[in-house]
Amino acid sequence: MKIIILTLFFCLISTIADASSFKGVALPKSQYLTELPKITVALPSSYEANATKNYPVLYVLDGELNGELVNGMLHRLHLSNGTNEHIIVGLTSHDRITDFAPTVNRDPRGPVGAGGGGDKFLDFIENELIPQVNKTYRTNNFNILAGHSIAGLLVIHSFQSRPKLFQGHLAFSPAVWWGARETAKATQKYVTSKQPIKNYLYMNIGSEGGEMREVYDELSQTILRNRNLDLYLRQDEFNDDSHDFTMAAGLFNALTGLYHYQQKQGL
Repeated sequence: MKIIILTLFFCLISTIADASSFKGVALPKSQYLTELPKITVALPSSYEANATKNYPVLYVLDGELNGELVNGMLHRLHLSNGTNEHIIVGLTSHDRITDFAPTVNRDPRGPVGAGGGGDKFLDFIENELIPQVNKTYRTNNFNILAGHSIAGLLVIHSFQSRPKLFQGHLAFSPAVWWGARETAKATQKYVTSKQPIKNYLYMNIGSEGGEMREVYDELSQTILRNRNLDLYLRQDEFNDDSHDFTMAAGLFNALTGLYHYQQKQGL
């Protein structure tokens, strides 16, 4: 897959690209973020040859750390199993706790006063980044958000607070214990409301214990018991794998489940 590096500051600019296939994406200064994230874009290997084909877009939080992992797995799955190719957009925040935590933490056991910028970050993605990606590349309006740990918390927050923004959500060891557990509680309320939830949700957990495991298990069971038929749910437990490796451990199942859901949607 062709890797294209974009840096966002006052505009979205290509720094590593094939001039014959890439055009820079102009993006005004964000009205939501004071410091814009670094963006990486990977185009499918078939992108140039199939000039009329549109692709789903997978937005990967902590893109510098996780983008290549997702890129490689998707490419291997496409070659081996014929799964859909995706445009991959990685986002690397300069302050991930501020940008990814939806609420400010008041618990003295954690970083008091940290977080609270999650909705502004989603505003940026929804109102500025996605429109520019759709304008620049051939997309099919099927968007997925993936994140690990505190980034996974933002994935869960997006799932319940903006259910139509992304059609798929991949949350690896999401930090749903954060703060006063606001995101976990809001998600439990959302899934028990009995309203239709047409989406794909993947969640997993590793060997984490204590409060993190307790809150995750409660949320996981609530979703499992109350999901409707429109919600395509896949969950994993990797009890022999530490927190740092749950994304690598779960990525195959997450992306395979995503492909099955996309097939059901006719993609």
